[in-house]
Amino acid sequence: MGLLLVLSVYAAYLQALGGITAPFLAADLGLDDAQITAITGFASLGAFGTAALARLADRHGRRGLVMVSFALLPLFSLLTAIAPGIASYTLAQVVVNALMGALFTGIVVAMVEGSSDGWRARGQAWFGLACALGGGVAVGLGAVIEHVPGGWRGFWWLAALPAIAILPVRRALAETARFELARESGRVAASRAIDLFREPWRRRSIALLGIALLRPIAFIATSSWPYYHMVKTLALTPWTASLVFVVGGSIGQLGNPLGARLANGWGRRPTAVWGSLVCVASGIAFFWVPVGKGAVASLIALTALNQGASAAFSLVDRLIGTELFPTPLRATFSGVAGLMIAAAYFVANFGLSLLVKPLGGLVPAISWLSVVTFVPATLIFLAAVPETRGLSLEEAARETPVPEIEAT
Repeated sequence: MGLLLVLSVYAAYLQALGGITAPFLAADLGLDDAQITAITGFASLGAFGTAALARLADRHGRRGLVMVSFALLPLFSLLTAIAPGIASYTLAQVVVNALMGALFTGIVVAMVEGSSDGWRARGQAWFGLACALGGGVAVGLGAVIEHVPGGWRGFWWLAALPAIAILPVRRALAETARFELARESGRVAASRAIDLFREPWRRRSIALLGIALLRPIAFIATSSWPYYHMVKTLALTPWTASLVFVVGGSIGQLGNPLGARLANGWGRRPTAVWGSLVCVASGIAFFWVPVGKGAVASLIALTALNQGASAAFSLVDRLIGTELFPTPLRATFSGVAGLMIAAAYFVANFGLSLLVKPLGGLVPAISWLSVVTFVPATLIFLAAVPETRGLSLEEAARETPVPEIEAT
């Protein structure tokens, strides 16, 4: 479990780089708001690769997915660092996004399958804290970017360094007991991806995929551009913008243990609904903080609220997305959901790119797009997603119980 958390730190560092380096990339390549959002939209197409890799994880194992992703990410991080122009940068980022999504999928599935019923939520809380640490490293570097060799490219040089750990990780990483037993029983060989849309998983699959398309648009719109907004629109220094993230984000990490307690005590459904609502509302409010005295304090407070709510509902989302599906389909569903999220990235970024001018700026575009996508997603969730609190992994997934599984 400890190794998976270390790999989570690395994956989260990569995930944070898009937003942190955006204003510096835009300045270096002479890009405007519409162009920088378009690049992010194209990079999200890497989710097609994530989906393909995730299906292979349900056929050949979680260990292989994690290893392939971790082994190739340093190479494509290096290609990002040396990219001479927009096309080469975007192509490298498509692959980075594919591998990063696959690495996250493998880590989350392996952690859920390796956890006891009572420890699943706490395990995901530790995962959230590890991801916060990885993102925090990127934010910290953003504060001193003028001293980082190569500027924004230096962030990606650093992302290539874990190549030296490939062999030690390969030796230490083991397959999950649940997957091994599913393979030995023949359930892996008998499984097909289309089973997601057959009984008894059809209703939950369709509902969760619809939610995975709509709801992330609001999260992407509100979470991708705070740093860019602070540096470019509010004219804050990179150091001040990073301070907002570090202080507010650090406080917000209390949402991980709180989310675990709520998930086990209150339930997955209410925690997901209220956590996502607070996350979107505080995310929108962030962009409407006026320049002037007290602005930084307000930005820190809203960041803390946003990150706390995000940590809590994200923890529950990971639980729901893995608990509701059997072992031979668990990674497959995560990969297909990743396609929906990629479509959400595409809609969010290109939608913002198209709405910036007619709505009079990035801030009103973010606000409008967030509201009109979040509301229907929440209604679908309430109507179709069942509660899994207190159920074993096999009970929640409507899977035949498998004995002899040793979980931590």
